[in-house]
Amino acid sequence: MKLCYLYSDITMNGGIERVLSIIASELADNWGYDVTIVSIYRTQDTPPYKFSDKIKIVYLSDSPYSGSPGSFHRLKLQIKTLNLIKAYFKRNRFDIIAAQSFPCAFMAYLSGIDRSRIVAVEHVYYGYYNKLMRMLRNRIYGKFKWVVSLTQNDTASFKKCLQNVSTIPNPVVFGCNSPSTLDSNKIISVGRLEYQKGFDILLDVFKEVNRLYPLWTLHIYGKGTLREALSDQIKELGLESCVFLEGVTKSIDEKYRESAFCVVSSRFEGFSMTITEAMREGVPCVSFRCPNGPEDLISDGKDGILVSHLDKAGLTDAISTLIIDKSKRKEMGKAAFYSIRRFDVRHVAEMWNDLYVDLVNTTSV
Repeated sequence: MKLCYLYSDITMNGGIERVLSIIASELADNWGYDVTIVSIYRTQDTPPYKFSDKIKIVYLSDSPYSGSPGSFHRLKLQIKTLNLIKAYFKRNRFDIIAAQSFPCAFMAYLSGIDRSRIVAVEHVYYGYYNKLMRMLRNRIYGKFKWVVSLTQNDTASFKKCLQNVSTIPNPVVFGCNSPSTLDSNKIISVGRLEYQKGFDILLDVFKEVNRLYPLWTLHIYGKGTLREALSDQIKELGLESCVFLEGVTKSIDEKYRESAFCVVSSRFEGFSMTITEAMREGVPCVSFRCPNGPEDLISDGKDGILVSHLDKAGLTDAISTLIIDKSKRKEMGKAAFYSIRRFDVRHVAEMWNDLYVDLVNTTSV
């Protein structure tokens, strides 16, 4: 089967790019798919993640994917590439075109690509866009062959206005054979230093945690536009000796295993890679019940703790629970290590294969 992934810029460093490297490589190497990745832009020379040698990567332009989401600058960039997209897919035919995220799906729609072959893959939670944009997105998604969301809650929201939608989670690749010991006094949190991830909320919470448990430290990994603001907040709260902005690391798995547990303070999520990465190392997570991913991943009280959305006192209590009760922490870590295996890349690839085969068969009829 000839499968194309249409994406804005495969050379960027983020969750969608990482997921594509995993699932596309699995389908190419072990499921016999002829995979092409069409990257509309090219900010860096090469992708930051490793792809199978069997995969062909095509760049429609050498322009960087610049500008902030929703900006006029980015809109102009997208308009300029419509003819490039249209020309490429006029010359090249695929059984399935998997458009990654709404901006790519929108450009595919405007370019006039055969909609009966397009699968729109939504990587953000249903309510990410404002009401007008959601109406536009849902109308366009209804014209495509299929829509895939990452969580059950998002699929339920889409099904209020669409019939052509189902859930396929992100894949998880496993390396270690035993869960982490969880013996340190380190707490880890990982993500882009942006408003979505709620690190400002976490710092406020950790002020009280530090008062109660002064020997514990918080290590935040990631980069983003709010680094300076978060650094200033750490100083204002007097947390310089116990909270550290660690930047980006190439050994994040080791950092998880060096930690006692992970905290996710996001205001909203899709399918949280932070949670899956922590759990696969046997590290339990404390997370807000934010829209919409954590509840698909964590069984509250069994392999982690879910806290009412944006409840600072509840987050403080949950963190305190895992600090105080080491046996519970280890029990949850072990449970997380095994429960997350339901998202093994081979199982997720099978879900994609079943969907693609069904869609191609119905398109051919």
